[in-house]
Amino acid sequence: MASTSQGVVLDVRGCNPDIRKPLIFCVIDKMLEVDASDSLLVVTDYDPSGIGYQLDLRKETRGKFEYFFDQRLDGAWVALIRRKTF
Repeated sequence: MASTSQGVVLDVRGCNPDIRKPLIFCVIDKMLEVDASDSLLVVTDYDPSGIGYQLDLRKETRGKFEYFFDQRLDGAWVALIRRKTF
């Protein structure tokens, strides 16, 4: 995990597949807990669309985040998770 001036970068490509989503949602939950306005950029080696669906399904995160994802030229996937401003 790295931090930039814009937010946090979490590269889960080297993590055990069983802990990837729990790790991502642990970071998201902590961002909510401390009321962080930073964005989270997740780098994966799989299509991360399920993360966006799960954000909308969880009552803790429903409606609180914007979610965008795309595949890079090197084959990695990136997902941008950003707090909505109200």
